[in-house]
Amino acid sequence: MARRQAARHARRVRRITPRRWLPFVALLAVVAGAVVVSRQDQAPDPVRDRPPAAATRLPVASRADALSTAWYCAGGSAQGPGGPAELSVVIANAESEGTTAEVTAVGSEGGRATTTVAVPADGRVRVVAADLLTDAWVGLTVEVLGGRATVEREVEGPLGFDASPCSANAATRWYVPSGSTVRGAQLDLVLYNPFPDDTSVDITFATDQGIRSPRALKGFAIPGRSLRVVPQDALPSRRPEVAATISARTGRLVVDRVQRYDGTGDAVPGTGADPVATPAPVGLASTAAVPARADRWIIPDAMVVEGARTQVAVHNPGTRTARVDVVIAHEDPARYPEVEPVQLTVRPRSEEVVDVTQVVGITPRAPFTVDVRSLDGVTITAELLSFGALAPADDAAPAEDAPPPGDEAEAGGEAEAGEAEVAPAEAVPGFAVVPGAPVGATTWFLASRGGSLRRSAAVVVANPGSAPVAVRVTELTDGRRDDVAGASVTLAPGDRRVLDLSTGATSSALLVRADGPVVVGHSLVGRQGRGVAQALGTPFPESVRPLPDLG
Repeated sequence: MARRQAARHARRVRRITPRRWLPFVALLAVVAGAVVVSRQDQAPDPVRDRPPAAATRLPVASRADALSTAWYCAGGSAQGPGGPAELSVVIANAESEGTTAEVTAVGSEGGRATTTVAVPADGRVRVVAADLLTDAWVGLTVEVLGGRATVEREVEGPLGFDASPCSANAATRWYVPSGSTVRGAQLDLVLYNPFPDDTSVDITFATDQGIRSPRALKGFAIPGRSLRVVPQDALPSRRPEVAATISARTGRLVVDRVQRYDGTGDAVPGTGADPVATPAPVGLASTAAVPARADRWIIPDAMVVEGARTQVAVHNPGTRTARVDVVIAHEDPARYPEVEPVQLTVRPRSEEVVDVTQVVGITPRAPFTVDVRSLDGVTITAELLSFGALAPADDAAPAEDAPPPGDEAEAGGEAEAGEAEVAPAEAVPGFAVVPGAPVGATTWFLASRGGSLRRSAAVVVANPGSAPVAVRVTELTDGRRDDVAGASVTLAPGDRRVLDLSTGATSSALLVRADGPVVVGHSLVGRQGRGVAQALGTPFPESVRPLPDLG
């Protein structure tokens, strides 16, 4: 018996030969190596305390050591002068050496064209979509070879203009926090698949009358390397509030939202005890949809202006109710009384719009930051809607001896801040949409300031933290780097400032650096005419930081 057991043991030992156990050792080594690589990939993430997608999917500049980086820019037309939203892109390079970019255009009717452009060192180059092909709608893929780069889209048409960052990533889910299909308004959802594999999506809408899930938009197909626009008859009709969720069944895609107002519709109604309507809007906005949700969003630049209207849209795509505070913080907050937060209850898969114009306590023509906070950890999306804007200083006609914007409290003597008379100022008609930022960063890259004889430009920095931050600005112009001395500023906690760029070149790209996390945005206002645009900058990804804990 003992001999038989010993023999079986010997047979088992002989079966475990090097031919058999070496593959297992190799497999263990591969698994261990994969774990190490995975940890190395995850370790540098500086925003581990926020929802992961909030920073990894936002429009960001490329890393300095990137071999190549792609941006995706749809939401525009390629019909030449007079097109509804003629698309071009500005490619900026923040490296001391030039590089190249391959730009591929894909039209909604199947057209396709590619070109290669040189991107100068510490400079920028523009590519016009209509120079590549002619089509009703077009999507551009911009692949920059190496270097520290960013890409910004610009659109222009008879109704206005817009400028905003292109998407830095494709995603499986996208959110459009706001839209309108009322009379005189047209909402277009542009779905761009830049990859060879086909994809399909399900699209649902949150409206002021409940959820809509059109049958025609279930499994809506977007073939590989194609662009499709959601048919108008598939959208909720005649709805003043429309938010959308676009979910890919397979693969990834890019979603852009184009909103147009032609001025023939109804006035934008007011709210509150003494509602004041704003004339029927006219304007154009073209922005990337939002590929991430978060529990806090910072919008650095807002203002209440007579004859214009400011709104904040909050979309809750999830399955839990969100309790949300919309917090207003005036520039130089010590000068103004605190504004009571607007409290919202946003039901699952629904949208709420706050008419900031008539919030009690906001001082007209005094700029402020909007801080949208979800109190129970329910992730949401939020963006600012501006129907018109304050005319540029050289266009406005203030009353004689009137205080400048924001100085009403000091000029009013013993009158309470916010109750002093405000000089009338004509609002510039236009429409703009800008998403909030769910993170801060210490370095922001702007492809273009956008200022010109036709447009007034401003760059705004907001400090969402609890400590002062020092800010400095460098402009990149034709291969040169120059500090903009007048733009250096120290921001108190919770403050925001418009940077003084009067000594800089209007055609330059900008780097905005701070010694603490900030949020940077820029705006354009048409001179002697119409047009409003607002956008965030693109942060350097390694400089991204979580927004400070609210305690």
